[in-house]
Amino acid sequence: MPMFDFDCEVCGAHRRVWRRVDEPPKYCSRDCTSRGRTGRTYRPAKHPITPEMDWKIRKVYQTATGNGEVRQLAAELGRPYWKVRRYAAEQGWVATIHKESDWTPAEMRLLEANAHRSPERIRQTLKKAGFRRSLTGIILKRHRMRLLQNLGGQSATGLADCFGVNPSTILNWIVRGWLPAMRRGTQRLPQQGGDIWFIRDRWVRQFILTYPEVVDLRKVDKFWFIDLLAGTPGGQATWGAAGDSGTEGVKGETEAGTY
Repeated sequence: MPMFDFDCEVCGAHRRVWRRVDEPPKYCSRDCTSRGRTGRTYRPAKHPITPEMDWKIRKVYQTATGNGEVRQLAAELGRPYWKVRRYAAEQGWVATIHKESDWTPAEMRLLEANAHRSPERIRQTLKKAGFRRSLTGIILKRHRMRLLQNLGGQSATGLADCFGVNPSTILNWIVRGWLPAMRRGTQRLPQQGGDIWFIRDRWVRQFILTYPEVVDLRKVDKFWFIDLLAGTPGGQATWGAAGDSGTEGVKGETEAGTY
């Protein structure tokens, strides 16, 4: 059974289909078949695909489609993006997806050092070092390495919950220079409160030892406070763990090291 490369006699659309030798195709769809046989008028396709366009679309889908090539081709052909994608799907052409290479030790060291920053800022840092990674790849790798669970710090809002104060109080400590903090490099607008602050546990510990008079121990989460001063790695609570007493440990409402 040969494959026929033809143009529909009704709408002019270009198609490639399998047919018997004695039954060459004339129409591209049931609707065109009905219109062609009954003689009904047909409204021409708004965005027809010519044989030249068919060749270009097939070439792009067989080479690379992962970096905006399809959208660029649609603009070059003067056809909507959805039309090119739909036509490719009708022809059975699937977009080519290139798998990213494995992460090198140097890339993982940069990711660990900048895990507290936004994915876009991490991507820029990797690019300056000569590495190219997509935002999706950075987010997935950071999640798989569980770096967000071991940052050793938290945001200003999370720290405010631990101290039992309003977030504006934490910002006031930062502005006065009492509490060290760094920006995460997000793209939040000023109307959204600006970029997010990131505060490491060791900075909070030093702040408490330097300015104990501003800390109201009646409001502080006592379990988080004990773990912070004890220097528990990763902010995991060690109090109340099951031991000789047989009691089950209870986890604090807010842990250091989480957002």
